[in-house]
Amino acid sequence: MKLNLIAMALVCGGLSACGGGDNVSANDGDVIANIKSSNIEFSSANRPAGTWRWPGTPQQHVSVYVTPPAAGNATELDYSGKTQTAITQINTKLRGLLVLDAVNSIPASGNYIHVSYGTSYVPPNSTDYASYCANVATGKNMGNPIQPSSQNGIGSNPVYLNLGNGHCNVTQDIVTHEFGHALGLANHFNGFGNGPAISAAYWDVLATLYANPQSTAAANLSVRRVTD
Repeated sequence: MKLNLIAMALVCGGLSACGGGDNVSANDGDVIANIKSSNIEFSSANRPAGTWRWPGTPQQHVSVYVTPPAAGNATELDYSGKTQTAITQINTKLRGLLVLDAVNSIPASGNYIHVSYGTSYVPPNSTDYASYCANVATGKNMGNPIQPSSQNGIGSNPVYLNLGNGHCNVTQDIVTHEFGHALGLANHFNGFGNGPAISAAYWDVLATLYANPQSTAAANLSVRRVTD
């Protein structure tokens, strides 16, 4: 798929890069290398070395504002349903490590993930809608990727997960893939956008990221694999 410079890590669209394909597994070395390239090496200036992610001890809770679909809007109803499915998938796969809490009103305080419909970033003058079908960014219709904080948490507040642009097919795998970006996987790797949108490799990388404390160096990562 085509990727623009400011949003290359956080955009998912065409099936050639973000959907379908054979399952991909990763050995321990691959899991660590994927975390290094997708997370540790992203925006590494002005913050401690090592991993960055949503802060807290294992099984921390992250609020996800799932925008209520407009009455009679089948597309928004579909996106909402796929979002709920993705949340269930993540909570099952990362049991004991992370809990996503779906809420139907914007949290009064604290950081959160904001799921928005029809607001995926499409570059000016582009009609390649399939390649920009969903993205994670600092706002609606924006291509600015989220950033780590100075303490290796999530610096962007809130984190926007934009689904659809009115001209593309948002699949379940695309929605689940975008949550990976929202949770701290900035760049694609084999089994996460390079090849299928999600895979066994994707789940093991996410599990390892959240099984280790923030600011963990690649050499000190303990690989955690999902069991479901």
